[in-house]
Amino acid sequence: MKKIFFLIMLFISFWAGIQSSAYGFGLVNKGNERPSAGKYAAIIEKNGGVYIAENTKDIYLTFDCGYENGHTKKILEALRTTNTKAIFFITGHYLTSATDLVLEMIKDGHLIGNHTYSHKDFTKSTNEEILKDIEKLENKFYDLTNTKMSKYVRPPRGEFDERSLKLLMDNGYHSVFWSLAYVDWNQHTFNGNQYSYRQVMKRIHNGAIILMHTVSKDNAEDLESIIMKLKNDGYNFNSIENVL
Repeated sequence: MKKIFFLIMLFISFWAGIQSSAYGFGLVNKGNERPSAGKYAAIIEKNGGVYIAENTKDIYLTFDCGYENGHTKKILEALRTTNTKAIFFITGHYLTSATDLVLEMIKDGHLIGNHTYSHKDFTKSTNEEILKDIEKLENKFYDLTNTKMSKYVRPPRGEFDERSLKLLMDNGYHSVFWSLAYVDWNQHTFNGNQYSYRQVMKRIHNGAIILMHTVSKDNAEDLESIIMKLKNDGYNFNSIENVL
């Protein structure tokens, strides 16, 4: 009887370990005001992560790369033309299917962040599964590029809990969220009319960590004009390394 009770308590403890309060990161931008992540802010900051930087004219450009949709070349060209650096959070699929583009990112001096190998929800994964997925991408990245991956992690789909963020911090990683985002992840959607440009300009704020997706044709078309406008307005594109 004692053995059964012990096993039940062990299972409950294990289940609680992967079922702590789960969150899907998101915030509301009110014009050009610096947004607050509310209750998320303290959890993220306490566990070595970031979603917004200090209240200065420094801003940070980040891209999520789940799969290639034919637009990354133009994005890289815009960054090169404007002498701007970014961080690209890649998945295992992107790394293995678009290795040439990843090598181009590295050659151009961009940071490569970890979006995990299989893009699984952290809140539904055990600690062991999370670390295994992150390390699998790191190892594959080193095999293909002979370069060590940065220790910056973007949780897949922005799904997290305090357990997963603490796990990352305790293993030397930093969680990177965002303070400026808009709908740009629909693979077959092209809005035109400077859609991305308008979305960024009406949300830009000091210390912005900008999230973009490389699958977006809108981003590819508008990126150079976005960067030039922001630089002309006195913003400086900085590296996430100077925040964490």
